[in-house]
Amino acid sequence: METDFWELSRGEIYLFLLLAIIIFLLFRVLNRSLPFISVRKKWRKVLLNYLPVIEMAAWFVYIIWAIQYLWEGNRLYALELSIILSLFVLAVSWFSLRDFIAGAVFKASGRFLKNETVKIGEYAGRITGFESRNLILETEKGETIYIPYNKVLGTVIVKSHPAENVLSHTFRLKLNDISNSMEVMNRLKISILTSPWSSLKKDPQIRLIDSEDKSVSVFEITVYAIEEEYFVQLEKYIRSLFLKSTPL
Repeated sequence: METDFWELSRGEIYLFLLLAIIIFLLFRVLNRSLPFISVRKKWRKVLLNYLPVIEMAAWFVYIIWAIQYLWEGNRLYALELSIILSLFVLAVSWFSLRDFIAGAVFKASGRFLKNETVKIGEYAGRITGFESRNLILETEKGETIYIPYNKVLGTVIVKSHPAENVLSHTFRLKLNDISNSMEVMNRLKISILTSPWSSLKKDPQIRLIDSEDKSVSVFEITVYAIEEEYFVQLEKYIRSLFLKSTPL
């Protein structure tokens, strides 16, 4: 009885090893040859995406068949294969479900919304979608990044607000009896930046332009603000500081 046990097991082991090697090599060949198969690009992409799932199903069927085949002749090996299958199923389930669970936790927090700009680890971009397993970002270059939720929860996330929509306004200022134009330009710049209406995102642009009357200095000033109605107050403020200034 003991001899039959080992003789049966030895033959089965050789058979199962051969089948396992064939399955392994078959999918390796398919994985390498699919990019060169003459089919439509869309179908080739679908096959490449689903090939790992098909391989997983093939191994699952193989192990089930092996357990059933061995159960009558060698229950010890059948039990061992059952344990291996259980561990395999648990590992695959955890690998698949962890992103779903992490995604549910991430979305339930309600801290992040679509179109918000975030930085997650080395990746930065605008949130364009929430898939069941991946967070989708779009970078400034137009690239799309799919980040698994389990990676998102384990990383520091920096949320940034969109930059100000800075508007510009240009006006001219005429000043009499200017001895040092550079000093006046510095005073103008400081006055604009310290006003409550000017944006600090951009420095004001000030330049001295030619005038027919050499006794008069004409400055062209470009100021920046986040609201269009601020320009009226800003221009009045600048003119009031320079009592000799009059609009052209």
